[in-house]
Amino acid sequence: MQKTLKVALVGAGMAGQAHAFGYRNATMADDLRGLTLELDTVADVSESLAEDVRLRYGFRRATTDITEIANDPEIDIISVALPNHAHREVLEVLLASGKHVLTEKPLGVGVEDAEYLTALSKENSGTHAVGFSYRRIPALAQMAKIVREGQLGDIWHFESSYYSDHAAATTDPFTWRFDRATAGGGALSDLGAHAVDAIAFVISPIADVLSAHFQTSIPERRDRAGEPHPVTNDDFASALVRTESGATGSLLTSRVAYGQPNRLALSVYGSKGSAHFDTQHYNDLQVFQAGGDAATTGPSHVVMGPANPHYADVSSFRSRGVNTGYGEAFIAEIQDFIRAVLGLKELDTTFDNALHAMRVIDAMYAFEKHTVR
Repeated sequence: MQKTLKVALVGAGMAGQAHAFGYRNATMADDLRGLTLELDTVADVSESLAEDVRLRYGFRRATTDITEIANDPEIDIISVALPNHAHREVLEVLLASGKHVLTEKPLGVGVEDAEYLTALSKENSGTHAVGFSYRRIPALAQMAKIVREGQLGDIWHFESSYYSDHAAATTDPFTWRFDRATAGGGALSDLGAHAVDAIAFVISPIADVLSAHFQTSIPERRDRAGEPHPVTNDDFASALVRTESGATGSLLTSRVAYGQPNRLALSVYGSKGSAHFDTQHYNDLQVFQAGGDAATTGPSHVVMGPANPHYADVSSFRSRGVNTGYGEAFIAEIQDFIRAVLGLKELDTTFDNALHAMRVIDAMYAFEKHTVR
């Protein structure tokens, strides 16, 4: 393949830098060999942060003005990784440019933003996708594969969770993430959105929210200047849900779970067996298939390798057990987006997927059973 695509990045924070890492390594995949990705422009409201990312990742230039990107005919692809409240205004401009756009979730602060942006994506040319990088973890993708193939039979029930302790300290300063007006939801929309998508990916989309509960464990935080602010969204959320295929399960998420820095887990139980994945064991999948000798049958521990989805495309050492991690999931996310841009593969993380996740989250918040402690 002899082709060049020029890339721009809007948002130079941690998520944006994960996208930059993905683009720098995307051509590792065999089917993208020969493709040249030029990191052209990085934009951020912080000029110093944009310049720092330019220097560290090799972008040609840095700017604070997104219209320079939208109006530049040389730029083919734009990645967007911004605070939730900035998505609508920025994506309006970028989608209208007709360029290919990959944005982080969520699509704004609520369903209205998500519906508007999804409709806008369909009105404009270009390939448009939302980043759900966990789908590209080899072990979770393998779990989805064996479920689709019927190896576990009909999925009866499941357990899903996403725990983090990034906000567990009461001394952590107040930011936009703790304000419902700028973040939308709290732990549920920030972290739980990934669990919602993992359920849709592995089993089937959530069709019904049966119950939900929310808790704000730290009701007040001080900003960096020492001024107190009320926390107006959830630190913890739990819900009971049912999927389109009829499986019922739980979803729990927390940003104040001490001892769990960043942990997504999903267990599925079917008529022929079960499977379990946990990001604390990123490269392992536990599978149990019924019907064996009761004296010796037990869960099998499957170590990921080149035979599993995405592994060979992102591994710097294509051998089983060498392992991939969080950064490699972003490489695979970028690879799939580029394949869609080039017409090599159909997208499975469209704006419609993100809209579905937002609608599920909105249905959970509609219960409004909220405890402040």
